[in-house]
Amino acid sequence: MTWWRVSIHAPAEHAEALAFLIAEEAHTAVEITDLTTMSKSEEASVSVLVIGLDSPPTEAFRATVATWMGRFDIASTNVKIERTDDEGWRERWKEFFRGGPLSARVWVRPPWEETDPKAPFTIVIEPGMAFGTGHHETTRGVLIVLDTLLAEHHADRVLDLGCGSAILAIGAALLGSQAVGVEIDPEALVNARENVTHNGVEDRVTLLEGSVDVTDEVFPIVLANIIARTLTELAAPIMQRCSRDLVLAGLLHADIDSVLVAYEAFELVSRQPDGEWCVLHLRRPVAP
Repeated sequence: MTWWRVSIHAPAEHAEALAFLIAEEAHTAVEITDLTTMSKSEEASVSVLVIGLDSPPTEAFRATVATWMGRFDIASTNVKIERTDDEGWRERWKEFFRGGPLSARVWVRPPWEETDPKAPFTIVIEPGMAFGTGHHETTRGVLIVLDTLLAEHHADRVLDLGCGSAILAIGAALLGSQAVGVEIDPEALVNARENVTHNGVEDRVTLLEGSVDVTDEVFPIVLANIIARTLTELAAPIMQRCSRDLVLAGLLHADIDSVLVAYEAFELVSRQPDGEWCVLHLRRPVAP
């Protein structure tokens, strides 16, 4: 079978951010090749982002890549697109997925690893095309906040917007809550459903295809780990779905001020910085 391989050479310090932003908007897996994966570029300061596509890149995909490369001043000449008949290369990145702790009570592991006896709760994630194995700073940051909230409010219902692999919704379920995961990408939902089944939480996680308007329920806890532009555009309906705690992620530090303005009806509880990223915990003010 023929695949299309998109390779992007990027400064190592921006590789994680660029990979997340492209993956979130283009709804595809992005591999970063460096010392921790299969290979690395000749220069230690450069990483290579690799994206596999079933068909030639569309104009919309090319525009997404160009937009985010421009955000980091990366030249368009740093992109290479080629056809390949190597059926295994898109799957080999899975071999480098390792388990470990995400928050105080929640750990993650791939299906081929044994559960760590020190882990109070373990999420089993089958790496797929959805972005969300738990290794990204934004996922960890959201789960840290969520773990703390659910320690205080054990049975709260949780809405996970842009749920991807459903890792956050599964985490909420394992911590004792009912969760609803919403995702616009049908391929990501296939992976999410598999993960929900692997973790035995079908009775506690509901998955819906669509955007924030696919449900009119109001939740005590709303999680949104998506890009800043989408968070800003959907601020009004997201706030309408949240009665108390709102956790926003996918934010570069430069995005924080504009996002806080969009959500000014909520109060800032905390910022959780991690590398280039920051997770915001907001709360709806209590009526006097």
